[in-house]
Amino acid sequence: MTFARYSERIEGLHYLAGKMELSGSRVRRYLMQELFCTSQKVLESNLDIVQNALELLNDKRFNNGIMQLRHLFTQVHDIRGTLDALRENRVLDEVELFEIKYFAALCRDFITLLGTLGFKHENLQSLQKTFDLLDPVGNGMVSFHLYDAYSQALSQARKLAKGIDPEKETDRWNDARDRIREEELAVMKRLSSELSPMHIVLQDNFDRIARLEIWFAKAALAKRYGMVRPRIATGPDRFVFQAEGMINPVIADTLKSVNRVFQPVSISLESGPCLLTGANMSGKTVVLKTLALIQALAQFSFFVPARSASIPLVKDVFLVIGDKQDQYRGLSSFAAEMLELDRIMARIRGGNKVLVLADEPARTTNPAEGAAILCALVEFLDRHKTMSLISTHYGDLGLSCRKLRVSGFDSTQVKGRLDPLMMNQHMNYSLIEEKEESVPMEALHIARLLGVDETFIQSAQQYVKNTKK
Repeated sequence: MTFARYSERIEGLHYLAGKMELSGSRVRRYLMQELFCTSQKVLESNLDIVQNALELLNDKRFNNGIMQLRHLFTQVHDIRGTLDALRENRVLDEVELFEIKYFAALCRDFITLLGTLGFKHENLQSLQKTFDLLDPVGNGMVSFHLYDAYSQALSQARKLAKGIDPEKETDRWNDARDRIREEELAVMKRLSSELSPMHIVLQDNFDRIARLEIWFAKAALAKRYGMVRPRIATGPDRFVFQAEGMINPVIADTLKSVNRVFQPVSISLESGPCLLTGANMSGKTVVLKTLALIQALAQFSFFVPARSASIPLVKDVFLVIGDKQDQYRGLSSFAAEMLELDRIMARIRGGNKVLVLADEPARTTNPAEGAAILCALVEFLDRHKTMSLISTHYGDLGLSCRKLRVSGFDSTQVKGRLDPLMMNQHMNYSLIEEKEESVPMEALHIARLLGVDETFIQSAQQYVKNTKK
C-alpha cells in the first residue's frame, strides 16, 4: 500500500509530509507513491541513506554544499511530458529540446556536488553526450535553439531569407520561411530520433533526483523533530514493539504554540492483545495514534519521534477510531467500525502479521453487548497472537490478557478549585502495568475539583455505591 493510502488512515502522516522540505508537487507525487516496506534488508538500506543525509545536514563543513543542493532541487523542471514524447518516438519541439539540454546540465551539476558531499546514493548517470548533442557549437551554454551547425541546408535557407525584403517580395519571403520551417522540422526529427534511445537514462536520472530530494527531506524532518533511527526487531524479539519517549509531532506542535510541552510516553508490546485503560482525557487515543504513526513512519523509511525505538515488521497497520461514520455509504459509526474490524480479522485469518490499534471498540452500543464484543475481539487477537493495543472504558471483563493504564489525573498539586483550562497540566500520561480488572474512576473527583455542585456529586457517588453492591 502507498504512503498516500496510509496518510488517509493514519493521522499524522499527511501532517509530517506537509512539513517536509520538498520543492513542489512533482517530488511530492513520488513520496505519495512510496510503498509500505516489509523487507528488513530494504529498510536497513533505506535508513542508512537517511542517516548519511542527516550526518551531512549536521556537519557544518557541508552547509554551503547543502544550500547548493537545495537550490538545485528547485531548478528541476517537470519534464514528464517530454520524457513521454521521447519514449513514444514523437518529434520534440524546440522548447522540449531545451528542457532535455537543461536537465542534462543539471545532472552534471548534481553529479559534481554529490561527489563533493561524498553522498554515494542514487548515483546519477552522466548525460554529457546528451548535452553535447544539443550543443553543436560547443559553447557550454544551457540555452538552446536550432543552430545552423545542425544542417547546411538550414543555414543556407536562413541566409537566403535574410536577403529578402518581406514587404517588397512577399511571395519569395513566404517561400523562404516555409523552407526554413521544413529544414527546422528535419533537424528536430533527427535530434528526436537520436535522443529517443536515451529516454531510459533520462527517466532514471529524473526519478533518482526526486528520490534524492526525498532522502534529504526525511533527514531534515528527523533533524527538526529530534527523530531517531528505528531498530528493526529481529530474532526472538522480532514481534516486540518497544519505544522509549514517544512523541506525537502533530500534538507536540499544537502544544508548543500555546507554550506547553508534550509528555513523552514509553511502551512495550508483544504478540497478543493488551488492554489500555484510563479516564477520559487521559490520552489513550493519543497513545494509539502515536503508535500507529511510529510504526508507519518506520516502514516508510523515516526516522521516528522517540528517544529510542525497536520496531517489528508487520504486513499492515490498522488504527480503528470508532467515533467516525462511513462517509461514503452513510453507515453509522458502529456499523462502520464493525465492518472495519471484520476486514481486519479477515486479514489476520489469512496469516498476515499486523498491528491492530483500536480505540474503545463498540463504545457506541449498549454496555452489555459492547463488553461482549470487546471480549470476543480480545479472544480472537489472543488466539491469533496478533500484536494489538485496545483502549476501553469497560471494566471487570474477566480477561487474562496484559493490561496497561494511563497514570491519569494527579491532584496532589491542585490547590483549591481547578481551572478547567489547566486540567491537562495535571495529567500524567505515562503508562503503568495494571493488575486490577476495574477501570480508573476519576470523573467524580475531577468534577469536585472543578467546583461542580456538591449535592449532584454526592448523588452520583451513591449510584456508584449501589452499582457495586
